[in-house]
Amino acid sequence: MKVLLLNPPGEQVYIRDYFCSKTTKSNYLFHPIDLVVLSGTLAAHHDVQVLDCIAERLSIAAARERIDAFAPDVIVSLVGSVSWTQDKAFLSDQAARGRRILALGDVLHERSEERLKEEPWLEAALHVFTNQDVVHYLAGDLVGVEEMTLRDSTARIWRIRGRRTQRGGYRVPRPRHELFPAHGYHFSFAKHERFATVLTDYGCPYQCTFCVISTLGFQTRPVEDVLEELDELRARGIREVFFLDQTFGVQKARALELCEALAQRGDLSWTTFTRPDRADDELLAAMKRAGCHTLIMGVETADDELLAKYKKVYTRDEVVAGFARAKRHGLRTVGTFIIGLPEETEETLQRSLELAIELDLDFMSLNMAVPRFGTPFRARAIEVGLVDPRDLVMDQGGAEAFLPTRTFDRDAMLAMKKRMVRRFYLRPGYLWRRLTSAKSLYELKAQAREGLALLLRNT
Repeated sequence: MKVLLLNPPGEQVYIRDYFCSKTTKSNYLFHPIDLVVLSGTLAAHHDVQVLDCIAERLSIAAARERIDAFAPDVIVSLVGSVSWTQDKAFLSDQAARGRRILALGDVLHERSEERLKEEPWLEAALHVFTNQDVVHYLAGDLVGVEEMTLRDSTARIWRIRGRRTQRGGYRVPRPRHELFPAHGYHFSFAKHERFATVLTDYGCPYQCTFCVISTLGFQTRPVEDVLEELDELRARGIREVFFLDQTFGVQKARALELCEALAQRGDLSWTTFTRPDRADDELLAAMKRAGCHTLIMGVETADDELLAKYKKVYTRDEVVAGFARAKRHGLRTVGTFIIGLPEETEETLQRSLELAIELDLDFMSLNMAVPRFGTPFRARAIEVGLVDPRDLVMDQGGAEAFLPTRTFDRDAMLAMKKRMVRRFYLRPGYLWRRLTSAKSLYELKAQAREGLALLLRNT
């Protein structure tokens, strides 16, 4: 078949990725990892093209023209709660043109049967992108499908659930990075303009109640498969990588093996996520030798009671120690915070800002608390009346809908978030450090571009 992997057009720069969707908080846009992984899986069996309308900044009319030129039999599309109204309109039009529509995204992660009943243009929803479900489904082999919601030939809608638990290991054919646009992606922390987004594991073993990734199980790829992918990228001249693993180093021995292999290659520069309580000296030293230059770690809040309530399983003191270790190993640090939890007050926000400054972060990332589909946090927010279960639009970037708190309405919460961004980033000493730390003209321009975009969104 002719299969199109689609990131549909939108009115804003939407990030629809890994069962999350949001507006970009500055100017960044990385490759949608769902489609990256599926590109290898589908290309092993079908004629595949990729159309990322967000990266290419395509209008609806231009996107339609490009799709018509390829004339796919099947479209496998990302969708997002942040753009759901636009996504429905665009994809229903493609279905009316005779194309089969399969989709995946956060808005389909929960109550997917209901979504299919409401949207007759949608043939099926994928709930895992690291297995062979889409291949089995397109071949008519429903016995091989592990986790999908589908509309069968009799118009019956049903969900196939977890025939195999998402644990252990997984393998996928080499992702086809060459099918993605060469330009249009920007990454705030990249040292080079051209970069790739790579996944070495799937899901997360931790149970943070506000995070959808904790609902996906946890699986790892063989290190040799990851290296095959990286070597293909190196052969194409790509030296910058964003490892989108949610916690690099969960399996420490495996992480050390990968780092040793990267250190032997000696020509990759990369960024990844981990947790401050996982980042011990041995792991950090190995990551630095392997080319890691920037480490993104969750701070979330300075309040130990909130950390415990939302099952972060670490304390403020462990956060401080973890960031200090990363600094000692010469790594740039990015601290991510979740703000606007129901218990949030002006005092808790002030303590979080003070902690961000105390940690001497290179970058601070503020995420608005949103009730992600399928999470315990969403169930609790519905229970206490902070969210209408029928409301499908949410945006942790803050440009669209997000939760009020018990003390702030949405407008007040957004104003507080903007004030925190300005107070952190507009410190004279911080601006001087950013200016003098750039190692190349590209990095200086990229920092200026991202910083200006961030501040414009927070004025």
